[in-house]
Amino acid sequence: MQWDEETYVLAERAARASGLTSIKAYVTQLVKQHAPEVLEAYSSMQLTNAQFDAFCEACDNPPTPTDKLRKAAQALDQEGLVLNADR
Repeated sequence: MQWDEETYVLAERAARASGLTSIKAYVTQLVKQHAPEVLEAYSSMQLTNAQFDAFCEACDNPPTPTDKLRKAAQALDQEGLVLNADR
């Protein structure tokens, strides 16, 4: 990884201040600490009670699929993703 001098010096100082012996160890520690938070933020969602109730209602009583939706499902089927458009 190529860094400009200012970034390199900053990382080196931060590594030493953290008690680590190398920039690689410092970056590894940062990734292990920060990556799970980032991934969690992009892999989950929070709903209000009203949103959750609306979601459950839509799951329990789905609308009848339109022709446009059926065509989209057929296109996905042709690409290898199997959907049941009759649900």
